[in-house]
Amino acid sequence: MELKRKYGLSFYELETAPENSGEAYTIARELVENLFFLMSKLSTKLCDTQQYEFCLLPYTFTERRLDSVLLPALSKLCDSLVLTELPANRKTKDKTYIGRIDYWCIYKGYSFIIELKQSYDNANTDNTRREEILDQWNTMIQQLNSVKTEASKYEEKTNGVIRLGLHMITSYNPETPSPEIINGYNKRKIESIANRLYYHIGKKTPLRKPDLFICWRIPSYIVEQDGDCSYLGLWTIAKIYSPIQHKGLR
Repeated sequence: MELKRKYGLSFYELETAPENSGEAYTIARELVENLFFLMSKLSTKLCDTQQYEFCLLPYTFTERRLDSVLLPALSKLCDSLVLTELPANRKTKDKTYIGRIDYWCIYKGYSFIIELKQSYDNANTDNTRREEILDQWNTMIQQLNSVKTEASKYEEKTNGVIRLGLHMITSYNPETPSPEIINGYNKRKIESIANRLYYHIGKKTPLRKPDLFICWRIPSYIVEQDGDCSYLGLWTIAKIYSPIQHKGLR
């Protein structure tokens, strides 16, 4: 995995999509990277124990809690061209129904439809939780597939509508934080987890494999704040679709 440093933080990245995937893919990947890097930076502000004397972890509990860092980061990157909970007609083989898209935004000339999922993964196991990760991933893909017809009717003047799936996973050790646990969550461990997740997700959804893995190795001073469990890393696993030629196409 490739080590990247941003905002004084450490990230490990693994790309699994084919090379030379085109401009739209490159822009979508850039959005995922910049969004995740900025989210992580904002998370450290919520854990500034020196200035505020408290630590709140936005990447625990539910995906809605991630809004506290995801939404301001996305709004900044997209110059406030962001909507949440956008009503949409969803169409599947069996039915058509009204649903909601988690996020819509415009970034570098493209419209984006973003579906978000949040899960947990035990860093010590060789198995991947079926309900927590695999089923969530499959649901996310189904939701993105169901809005393809709806996206083709969008009227904004952009270069296409890109559907983007973001599965955020908190990597944890159920034991109390210690130097051994924190130091053990290194590049080798992170790479092993990425390979395991890619294998299990790909095995269940061979036509819907992830395109990008990024792990934020959470700084030790944040990990140490929670005495009951060690939250060691935050992952984003992304699925990037080709642009849809929509009604408002430039």
